Amino acid sequence: MIAGYLNGKKYSRVQALAVMFLSCGVVIAAWSDAQEKSKIASNGYNAHPIMNTGLLILFFAQVLSAIMGLYTEATYRLYGPQWKENMFYSHMLSLPLFLPFLPSMVRNLNSMSQSEPSNISLPWLPILAEPKVPGQLVHLGLNIITQYACIRGVNLLAAKSSALTVTIVLNVRKLVSLLLSIWLFDNSLAYGTLMGAVIVFGAGALYTLGTQQELHCSQPKTSTKSSKKT
Repeated sequence: MIAGYLNGKKYSRVQALAVMFLSCGVVIAAWSDAQEKSKIASNGYNAHPIMNTGLLILFFAQVLSAIMGLYTEATYRLYGPQWKENMFYSHMLSLPLFLPFLPSMVRNLNSMSQSEPSNISLPWLPILAEPKVPGQLVHLGLNIITQYACIRGVNLLAAKSSALTVTIVLNVRKLVSLLLSIWLFDNSLAYGTLMGAVIVFGAGALYTLGTQQELHCSQPKTSTKSSKKT
């Protein structure tokens, strides 16, 4: 929202209040989850400096994401909402940045290929049921599919809504992913994480209400202008 203000955008008081609540909820949830994990995995080792560094990196990435969202919105406004083209070039042009990490990725791929076979059985396909696929490669394939669906949805949403709306939806989605990971992997849910989740979901609903009110207030203005022209 600050990046939008600097770019000349205007927001209602309800939207500003919703963004403030959402930011506080995300910070509370992330901090509480990190504190809970550091208590379990530290074993006497002070993990707070590493945790603080990680939170600073996430904050810096969030700022860059907001700037990129505004740039994408300006690009769509100038050249049209060509979201498929944007999705292609944003990923194709970033591939060379992964070249320094290629040896590490190859080692990780070899390690995943040697993992235990998955327990997925296909009784209706007995021929394909015989080969045993490494379990981590199955998880990698599922992750790629879900990431593609998420990225496609984000680019489609960016072509139809504002950059702030996309950022809020992504923050809510990240919190849902955090809650799902806690549930799927039987991790303990800290009280602060639960409180942050409630604040984030409430802020998302408040932002939706503020956006609908703003759209409702702008409709009569357009209708009166059109009636004056006629």
